[in-house]
Amino acid sequence: MTTFREDTGPGAEGGGPEQAVAGPASVPAWLWWRASPARLARLVRRHWIFASALAVAVLPRLVAMLGFRPAALFWLDSYDYLWGAVHVSPNVVNASGYSLFLWLLRPLHSLVFVAFVQHLLGLGIATMVYALVRRYGLPAWGATLAAVPVLFDPGQILVEQFVMADLLAMALMVGAFAVLLLRSPPSMGQVVAAGVMTGASVTVRPTALPLVLLIPLFLLLRRAGWRKAGASLLAGVIPVAGYMGWFAAVHGSFNLTNSNGLFLWSRTMSFANCAVINPPADLRALCPGAQPGRLAQADPAHRLQPKHYLWNHGAWQWRQEPSGFVPDTAAFTQANNDRALRFAIMAIEAQPFSYARAVATEIETPFVTTNNLRFPIWLAHNRGLVKATQPYAFASVRDYLSSTQGMAGDARHFYGTPRLVARWVSLMNTYQRFVFLPGQVFAVIMLVGLAGLLLPRRRTAAAALLWVSAAILMVLPIAEHDYTYRYVLPAVPLACIAAAIALRTPGHEAAQT
Repeated sequence: MTTFREDTGPGAEGGGPEQAVAGPASVPAWLWWRASPARLARLVRRHWIFASALAVAVLPRLVAMLGFRPAALFWLDSYDYLWGAVHVSPNVVNASGYSLFLWLLRPLHSLVFVAFVQHLLGLGIATMVYALVRRYGLPAWGATLAAVPVLFDPGQILVEQFVMADLLAMALMVGAFAVLLLRSPPSMGQVVAAGVMTGASVTVRPTALPLVLLIPLFLLLRRAGWRKAGASLLAGVIPVAGYMGWFAAVHGSFNLTNSNGLFLWSRTMSFANCAVINPPADLRALCPGAQPGRLAQADPAHRLQPKHYLWNHGAWQWRQEPSGFVPDTAAFTQANNDRALRFAIMAIEAQPFSYARAVATEIETPFVTTNNLRFPIWLAHNRGLVKATQPYAFASVRDYLSSTQGMAGDARHFYGTPRLVARWVSLMNTYQRFVFLPGQVFAVIMLVGLAGLLLPRRRTAAAALLWVSAAILMVLPIAEHDYTYRYVLPAVPLACIAAAIALRTPGHEAAQT
């Protein structure tokens, strides 16, 4: 969570002594804590518009926690994260930074508490959006408006209720930018902290990897000096390299996962034509025509989404016998990953325009349609779990909770999946019919941020960093695999901040950047 100093906002930096706020260094610690309620009350009065919106935003989160108990579990991914939190080891499909977060929370043995902490993080992200926008001179109502998508979008609230990595990655990324940009010029401590948080976000969502390089580049463009840029880069690389070393020690390959090649191969199924690619004999089994059933469709226009190629157990990568209790280990091996990556690179090199067209077609999706990440009734059902994976799912939840108490076992409410409370579910369904972020509004937000990059009087290095980061976070998952609104959500707060900075009155920000 980020809290505001009393001097956040226009004129915060460079002010006289009368603007200084006494901190723990200037008064005894016990007096500081005794004064905290009064300070908080003054802070709420000063930022009453945002404080009111923040209080209202608690209500739909409370409804989500009451209606979907104890938390929302997503396909097999949630069980993988829970298993990794108990049997600490890097997962071959998804990076396990989120499992380490769950491991920290494990002593309480509660998925309700996990969801509660994530909702607090969601409110913290909105607070950081508000703080950054205020720091660039926008009025309280404008800064609050920039935080509204994070405060009230049902897709955002659902991600907070999920036992999934998306929310933690978003919090780390937005936190890194808040640490870097709230005070200018950034100190050595700020750039190191921002680098560490960005690197940590990569171990949660590998598509954040370019941000590790973007922050040092931003510091160089701002003339912050080679020392700060280098320190930020080193601080970002250390968590990533440490995780990759851990993965190598366990799985034998210096990588974040054994899935990047397989995900990219599935992306090429949108356009791949092996008559054009002409793969060698050992890769012909990866061609679309060699896949089972409907996956063998010759016309790319009629092919299924990439995810169907990745997860269909009749496809080439699943034809080995399962190698253990943990699912997916047979498909997501280093050998399969390397083989898939070879095919994917050949396909993209042979058909670069087809690849670009497939990616561009899906990039427009979040701007022309309303997101489909909503609280649906099917969360009560055991989607994504087959009979072979049910013992693993049961063991994941049982071991994390250290108990089987309250774990239902019937077909509708499989172990650990949400128990829906009808009156709260109905209330949430009504809420999400009327409150959501339309795709067209999100398109306007991105265009306003882009205009801020192109118009000299409104251009800032900070807005450029935020807008480019938002674009990367949206484009990379689509370029690597497939579109889903979960991958768009981390870009929303960054895009909102960039757009708000573009709309500021030049010269009124706390410190021009």
